[in-house]
Amino acid sequence: MESGKLKVNNKNLGWIFNPTKTLLLSLALLFTTSAQAQVITSAQVKTDVAKLFESSYKKITTGDVQVKILGTSFAELQLPDGQVSYKIAAGGDKILPRDIKRVDVMVNGNFVKTLNLPAQTSVYKEVLIANDFIDREQAITKDCTTLKRIDVSMKPDYVLDKNMLNKEMTTKKVFQKGEIIDKRFVKIRPDIVRNADVRVFFVSNGAVMVTIDGKAMTDGMLGDYINVENKNYKKVYNGKVIGENRVLVNI
Repeated sequence: MESGKLKVNNKNLGWIFNPTKTLLLSLALLFTTSAQAQVITSAQVKTDVAKLFESSYKKITTGDVQVKILGTSFAELQLPDGQVSYKIAAGGDKILPRDIKRVDVMVNGNFVKTLNLPAQTSVYKEVLIANDFIDREQAITKDCTTLKRIDVSMKPDYVLDKNMLNKEMTTKKVFQKGEIIDKRFVKIRPDIVRNADVRVFFVSNGAVMVTIDGKAMTDGMLGDYINVENKNYKKVYNGKVIGENRVLVNI
């Protein structure tokens, strides 16, 4: 070696400068990286996420639920290799006609990223419609109503289904022919009337332990929770209305 100079042996280090070997090494690294990743199309994401929300909503509402993801900000989603799943992000479980759905993308159960996807949700039910003019204070019966399948996602809490025809109902306003019977303008006789005598069932682990006679402290419809008072000991319990003048208390 000459003074002040470094002599390189091209024979020993020639692989560094060999274009063919460099290309093969690059391709090997590329294929190794590709083998550890996967690509999911936008169409597949929209289909899977729509099914996720439909399944979730069917647990909290009756009717035919249809969810459509309107678009994505990507054509393809690159993810690590493994089993892909989706999880509804916090606050994304509300049923709204148009909304931005937040979804966590998981691979093998591990969080990867959160997607924000615009969506349209429809909930179809058969609800009561006026089949003719219904006057104020008129009784609502099957003779003056008909059933029609409509999207109730805009007002799911204000419609009435055919089961309500078993109850005593009168109108608080005039309904025109073809108009949806809006629950807000209907007087419905409650299943339990305030101060009525009720039968109270005390249940533990799904088994009825004891029943007592009580008094309803408020009106209540099927499914409502009301306070009832033990007639003998004046103790107050909170229970669920399970039928006419019947209340269930879990202990």
